[in-house]
Amino acid sequence: MVPETGLSAQMEDYLEVICELCREDGVARVKAIANRLLVTYPSVVGAIKTLKQKRLVRQERYGYIRLTPEGEAIAGEIIGRHEILTRFLVDILGLDPQTASSDACRIEHAVGPETIRRFRAVAEFIQSDPRINLDWKKGFQGFYKKFATRNLT
Repeated sequence: MVPETGLSAQMEDYLEVICELCREDGVARVKAIANRLLVTYPSVVGAIKTLKQKRLVRQERYGYIRLTPEGEAIAGEIIGRHEILTRFLVDILGLDPQTASSDACRIEHAVGPETIRRFRAVAEFIQSDPRINLDWKKGFQGFYKKFATRNLT
């Protein structure tokens, strides 16, 4: 269970994807959810059933899935954590966006709200002053090249 939401990491992923699909297409469909998460239709159906029981989603007669207001609020928090972590991993650590997003997805379920706040604060602090930002990036890039070379194994 993820402490902030009381949902498993898997259920948080479903809410996040449903929210993204609703933003893109107005609704989410079982097929689209399965494709996005690379899971089977029965897995999606089971997850939707669980999320309906928790009153986080509603499913219309023809299968369209939408978030309830509570589901939307939780999904917004999850997406926010994901965006903060992805931004930190790309902008501060210099990871490529795809790796950063993938790693952020795993990290977002494992850390608490204070850790997320501190990731955000560090990123904003470094980026708040162009001199700090430039010095930080140059310093870290140089350090990491040496670090990576001697720690290849």
